[in-house]
Amino acid sequence: MNPFIESTVAVPVAADQCGTWSEPEAGSPMLSGTTLRKAVMQAGVCLVLLGSAFANTVYAVDVNAADVAQLEGIKGIGPKTARTIIEERTRGGRYESFEDLSDRVKGIGPAKVASLRSAGLTVQGGLNASEVADREKSTVNTVAPKPGHKIR
Repeated sequence: MNPFIESTVAVPVAADQCGTWSEPEAGSPMLSGTTLRKAVMQAGVCLVLLGSAFANTVYAVDVNAADVAQLEGIKGIGPKTARTIIEERTRGGRYESFEDLSDRVKGIGPAKVASLRSAGLTVQGGLNASEVADREKSTVNTVAPKPGHKIR
């Protein structure tokens, strides 16, 4: 029914104009009432479980690599804050830590930093990807001496 063309006001209908609903015949391709209810309930349960599984999914966004749209995707960062973060990153270089981000961007204090971290914002220590890989390689091969063991 199109409310712009037809009236949406309810009007009584004569009993002889109404059809009665009955169960489908045996062997009919339509589902019976109880089978249909079970299928709808199972589909509803699946949708609820699927929705709850993805509701709390948090994606990590690096503040040193993100563009405005990615920053706006973080809960707690609006268009103005996203532009300010990008402008300050362009002006002053990469952010070294969350403390550096808090010091350089007005309106981001310790409480805001905590909420942004839980929303998925990360700071990659001001290093680019190759520097991070080099740092990981150098720390993987280091072995600490056993306690009481003398190094010669």
